[in-house]
Amino acid sequence: MINRPTKVLVVEDSRSLNDLISRSIYSQLGIEVDSAKSVDEAIDFMAASAGSYIAALVDLNLPDAPNGECVDVAITFGVRPIIITASLSDDIHDEMLEKPIIDYVIKRNINEVQYVIDIVKRLKENFDRKVLVVDDSKTSRALIKSLLERHYLNVDTASTGFEALDLLSTNRDYDLVITDFNMPKMNGAELIAKIRNDFSRNELAIIGISSLGSGSVSIQLLKSGANDFISRPFLHEEFYCRVNQNIDTVSYYNELKNNKIS
Repeated sequence: MINRPTKVLVVEDSRSLNDLISRSIYSQLGIEVDSAKSVDEAIDFMAASAGSYIAALVDLNLPDAPNGECVDVAITFGVRPIIITASLSDDIHDEMLEKPIIDYVIKRNINEVQYVIDIVKRLKENFDRKVLVVDDSKTSRALIKSLLERHYLNVDTASTGFEALDLLSTNRDYDLVITDFNMPKMNGAELIAKIRNDFSRNELAIIGISSLGSGSVSIQLLKSGANDFISRPFLHEEFYCRVNQNIDTVSYYNELKNNKIS
């Protein structure tokens, strides 16, 4: 079980934007916020309680850290950064996505503040969400597991379809299964078909993954009962978008079901 941090650190030199983000996070989510206007102030906060932060909302261009240095500082302290910036060139975009960041937000208008709130809300909720990753490749399992855990999701792994079915038979609280297609003895499409005997699309989301270029693979996975498909290699942004969308769909269904029961 992942230890649950309880606060957010906002590092933004614009006092008005810093105050707006901080007040919005606290008022909408009830999460305590520490506010810093410089990288030096941020270091003081993180040195004192780095393990307490769900994430750090980090301005990419601070007066004492104009080239994104605060992002690396947060990572060094083990705090997961969400970048906030007025603009993001293609080169900087690619450079930032090579780092273990949560997401980035362009400061265009007030609506972006709500996007930040939604990211933090999702991270907080992910402590109670479970994902099963099924892949016969140890390297691929480890990569996907690390990407998911970066967002605080609880992750189990299986190297075969049979192992996955055993886990699902004793744990019905998974929100999402991510499965490779090309596996020995039982491929991803066969596994998905068996899962759908016990779990509907609304109860459990399934994303199929394959490095095979043929469109027939995605069709096989979707017709077997997958909610979605990702082709390998994938962009991390695309991966997170699809994971979030599918988990949100399951969460929304469960919320409606629970409200109906109550």
